[in-house]
Amino acid sequence: MRLDERPLVGDARARSVAGRSAGADTLVLGVDPASDLLETLGQLGLSPARPDAPRQAVPEVLAAVAAVAAASDGRPLVLAASDVRVSPVALLDVLDAPRDATLLPTVDAPLTDLRGAGEAGVGEPAEPAPVPAAGGFRPVRVDRHTRLVVSAGSAVHAVSAPSAFAAGVLRVAAADRAAVAEALTDAAASPAAAEPGASAFDLAVVAVVRAARVDVVAVPLAHVTVERGHELRRGAPGSAWQQRLRAASRGNDGVFSTHAIRPLSRRLTAVGLRHGWSPNVVTGASLALGLAACALTAVDSWWTWLLAAVLLQASLVVDCVDGELARFTRRYSALGGWLDAVSDRVKEFTMVAAVAWVAARRGEDLWWLAVLVLAVLAVRHVEDFAYSTRQRASGTVERAPHPFEDHRDGGPDTAPTSVAAPPAGRARVARDAKQVLHLPIAERYLLMSLGLLLHRPAVLLWVLGIASVVALAWTQSGRLLRALTRRDGFRPDRPDGTLAHLTDLAVLPRPTGRGRFAWQVPALLVAVETAALLLAAGADPTARAAAYAWLAVVCWHLYDNVYRLRETGSGSPRALVRATLGVEGRVVLLGLVGGLSAHPAPLLLAGAVVLAVLFGGESARAWRRHLRGTRQDGRS
Repeated sequence: MRLDERPLVGDARARSVAGRSAGADTLVLGVDPASDLLETLGQLGLSPARPDAPRQAVPEVLAAVAAVAAASDGRPLVLAASDVRVSPVALLDVLDAPRDATLLPTVDAPLTDLRGAGEAGVGEPAEPAPVPAAGGFRPVRVDRHTRLVVSAGSAVHAVSAPSAFAAGVLRVAAADRAAVAEALTDAAASPAAAEPGASAFDLAVVAVVRAARVDVVAVPLAHVTVERGHELRRGAPGSAWQQRLRAASRGNDGVFSTHAIRPLSRRLTAVGLRHGWSPNVVTGASLALGLAACALTAVDSWWTWLLAAVLLQASLVVDCVDGELARFTRRYSALGGWLDAVSDRVKEFTMVAAVAWVAARRGEDLWWLAVLVLAVLAVRHVEDFAYSTRQRASGTVERAPHPFEDHRDGGPDTAPTSVAAPPAGRARVARDAKQVLHLPIAERYLLMSLGLLLHRPAVLLWVLGIASVVALAWTQSGRLLRALTRRDGFRPDRPDGTLAHLTDLAVLPRPTGRGRFAWQVPALLVAVETAALLLAAGADPTARAAAYAWLAVVCWHLYDNVYRLRETGSGSPRALVRATLGVEGRVVLLGLVGGLSAHPAPLLLAGAVVLAVLFGGESARAWRRHLRGTRQDGRS
């Protein structure tokens, strides 16, 4: 297996190896010849060594690995099982990734038993095997909120409720080597190392995950072929580069995106990889297509609405390409992630405004409905972000200090120890239905495109609004039920530090995240400001249009804050919140506008302009500071 395996995808730059792990201490563990693995690692700039001989015992191997890990000189450590067969292309996201973290590649079920036993998502027995176990993948449990590996198995260690398999390679960050060396030393002296069927690599992974007190990030090897021992996880058809292109598509997309949009976007991504397209330029092209669709909608003829529907879907296809380019080439950037996400919101906001504008020209006031649709969309998104960050904050799992003294990992005795096979039949239909109920972006764009084909503004806005309300009710009911029954894993001693940045409160105290329902506060504040806007606008259609502009600016700021927190870890400063009065100040101001002004439209529009200047100016300054700091870090 080679880096130049054909058919190739993209140009030489798209397939280039940066060598970010080159020079790492690399150890191949196991007694197999491993000629393929040695070549695989060598193509990534690594020079693997073998600390074990065919007759050397597992405790001695672990002790030798611990000694190498302890002798750290600022380089990462790479461990690999000798019975792994995998293309170097599949390991780029692990061994050539831009982030310096401890990474464990994982694969999902089903596995193929090469001895002819068929396919199954098999795990490990709850008790140690009485005879040496044949080589193969070992199960791990990955926390779905943090993406950290929280438990790992071996021939003598079971995993409760495993969710994936370790692929047979582990990259240890330089900063984690000391902690890993200590854990491996304890593992070498443990009774588990002398058990029949014990594997030095598997026990090393168990030690790092359960005892080293370091964060081990799971890196899914999606759609690539990986073999270990007598087990095979089949990838997508084609060469390793074609499999990488397939894996560049996000794995958590909705049903419409997975089956209709992504197959088209990957074809366009292949073209972009051959011609060196920049992900950020592609994001700009997607935004331009979306805004062109909005402009055609404002023209108000059936033919322009038909073309607008086509351009909106084309915009969605192109929007997928930028992320696929970045994932394929590993050229991620915080600004790129922010641009991708915020441009999607701009297209949605503008399309809803264009439809309401056409309705007003036809003599039908739908601005109030447009305001409500925009508010529900914003509530949905901010609730999703607040809840997911709260779950990540509470979801960190404390690992046992001495995992080798017990064959289990502390999970419930009734927990399964096998990795579940992918859903099929009715289970898959149910999963797809739940994804549709969440109303992801592709489904929203599909609803808007179908509404454009009908050429009826009221139908488009009502359908989009009702679907958004159903999605909000679906997510809210499940999350509230788990919270009320205390099955949400909430930990008040681990509050969400980002929650305060999502609440523009200038005077009132901001939530600390220690309350079980605190994640509801940002969405509640959006609802309050929306109600104040509608009351201030009254029955005046022009004022309602101005109210939409005001809310669109506030929602843009909300999304800007969300994605800046996600990409950079920092949100808007308190000075900006005070300058824009905070939610409570704006609600009071809106009350005065509605109660004292007979013509609220000019005041609401002026307020929208002032907020746009303040929010947009601060965001631009913040990104300039971030990019300046990134360039300085790159030079240091």
